[in-house]
Amino acid sequence: MRKSVTVIILFVLLLLFGCGKDAYPAIPADTSFIAAVNIQQPSITFVNENLNVFATWQLEKAYTGATLIGQQYILLYGNQLESADVFNLATGEITYSIATGVGVTNAIYAQDKKMFYIANGKTNRVTSFTAQGEQVAEQKVGNYPMSMLIHGQNLYVVNYKDTKLSVLDAKSLETKDKWQIPKSSHGMAALDKRRELWLGGHGAGMKPNTTVDIFDIDKGKKNRELSLPMMPIGFAVDNDRIYVVSHGQSQLYEVNGDGHIMNKQEIGANPFAVQLFEQYVVVAGYDDQTLYFMKNNNVTKKVKVDKGPFQLIVREMNK
Repeated sequence: MRKSVTVIILFVLLLLFGCGKDAYPAIPADTSFIAAVNIQQPSITFVNENLNVFATWQLEKAYTGATLIGQQYILLYGNQLESADVFNLATGEITYSIATGVGVTNAIYAQDKKMFYIANGKTNRVTSFTAQGEQVAEQKVGNYPMSMLIHGQNLYVVNYKDTKLSVLDAKSLETKDKWQIPKSSHGMAALDKRRELWLGGHGAGMKPNTTVDIFDIDKGKKNRELSLPMMPIGFAVDNDRIYVVSHGQSQLYEVNGDGHIMNKQEIGANPFAVQLFEQYVVVAGYDDQTLYFMKNNNVTKKVKVDKGPFQLIVREMNK
């Protein structure tokens, strides 16, 4: 009898401690989606091509950002977390973790190089990894690296609390150049045909930024600036159109490559992110917890998500 009781107790303990939340809802491998990374109520809301929420990951850690690694995996990181976690989307299960230390501000993946990059604002370093999580290289940059962009053979890193943009070799992470930029710069877009890099920002101190600075991407010199008030920080590029979110005035601008404003409208409440998904321009309203799906400059659908949608991630599958 005592042996039976012991077995029952062990079984109950196994249920209590061994059956925690091992996995999140599976994301079908053939499903296109746009996902909102919500940071006030840590979660990820997945929306399919029919603009319906089909899965929500209620996150157990205080993740603050994410990046897709290929089509099958997603890396989740948090500024106050000691490690970043990579999950298999098809199973919702964790595949591996990376010891990052606290301070992670951003992570991006380069599909053509099969590598991802993690920026740490505490150590002021950028580290590269293979898709399997093996460290490749590390480089000291400026003060508080945050925004990152891969273009060609270069990795562009905006040092948010600095006046320098670091240009690194995307493979070795060797420093190739440093550009002079405004402090508190944030958000980038590369226009390959025009050989330009567009740079936004919040603005420093009590003076909010009201412009997008446009640089010659080969020379690192500022060519011109566009007035897009206030605090233009989010970019999405669609051929000859650039969509810019200015979160200080909740504005979405549609701009052509010459810098002419083709359309502007107030949208969302304090939007931080804009992305392209299928035939839509999608804006995330941070304060109203809403994704706005736009076509032909009209909002065609609004989708509610959890609190604080801060980032949008897109996976489009070839049909």
